[in-house]
Amino acid sequence: MDLADHVADMTDEPLSPGDEPLAIWMLVKSRDVEGDVVWGVRNAGEPMGAEELLGALTGFTASLTRELASDWE
Repeated sequence: MDLADHVADMTDEPLSPGDEPLAIWMLVKSRDVEGDVVWGVRNAGEPMGAEELLGALTGFTASLTRELASDWE
């Protein structure tokens, strides 16, 4: 399975037709063998620099903050 297929399978909002996935950075919540919840990070595709990743995460965090704050209005 190629990267584009993985992206399509993992999201409820598919990429726009014609968009070509280049990289994925994932935060994975899982349960370990002892039953504890653990977090991990995985990535695939083209490498992302620290500045590029920080910019994407900062934008996502701001968007999520606005969404959650709107619930309190």
